[in-house]
Amino acid sequence: MKTVLFVSISLMAFVTLNAQSDPGKTIRSGKVIYEEVIKLDIHLDGDAAQFAASLPKERKSAKTLLFNESASLYTNQKSEAPAADEVAGEGGAAVMIRMDEPDNKMYTDFTSKKQFEQKEFMTRMFLIEKELGISDWKFTGNERNILGYACQEATRAINDSTQVVAWYTPAVPIASGPGEYLNLPGLVLAVDLDNGKRTIMATSIEPMEIGAKQLAKPKEGKKVTEAEYKSIVDEKMKEMGVQGSGNGVHMMIRIER
Repeated sequence: MKTVLFVSISLMAFVTLNAQSDPGKTIRSGKVIYEEVIKLDIHLDGDAAQFAASLPKERKSAKTLLFNESASLYTNQKSEAPAADEVAGEGGAAVMIRMDEPDNKMYTDFTSKKQFEQKEFMTRMFLIEKELGISDWKFTGNERNILGYACQEATRAINDSTQVVAWYTPAVPIASGPGEYLNLPGLVLAVDLDNGKRTIMATSIEPMEIGAKQLAKPKEGKKVTEAEYKSIVDEKMKEMGVQGSGNGVHMMIRIER
């Protein structure tokens, strides 16, 4: 007998730093590599509960940001297709786990103040266009050093219970960053979402010439608004018996007996 569970998981993190660039040089075009670490809080009921202790506790992935003074493009680093992990349970049951990185992209046009986001959900591709809007970040005055760059802290509330903390460096005067975490007076090098449930940390900054061809605007997918996309995801989640919206990370867990 085979059983398929769709599990919604929330996020957390821990990060390491490595390669550094010259922090004394102003960078206006280049490439940033980020490491995203997500804490997996997986809850299984019934017979599936026996597998909970053996499931992965976190998920790491690498992201790339290309930027110049006109635009930026944030993408997943391409890698070999991940092999499925098998977790043994009682009575000969096994859980096959595969966490594929969706082909998501975020293109930001600093001139038109617009973003074009390509998002993959349940093998379907969507294209969302939205205004960059007015920055609603609040500045705390706190400082820290990341990769040798002096960074300043800014915070933003997503809702009543979730807050984003971002660290940006004015030494790189580009209002870009990982995905939607941008629109600050400097490049965002680190993000902490919801008190560490998800973090994104720059691990290297490489100054280089980035041209328009490297900053190709995503074009794949059905064009929808943010509200339409959320409605589509929420409806699918409801069909599968998953609580909450599609804002988190999801993975398929197949139980084979």
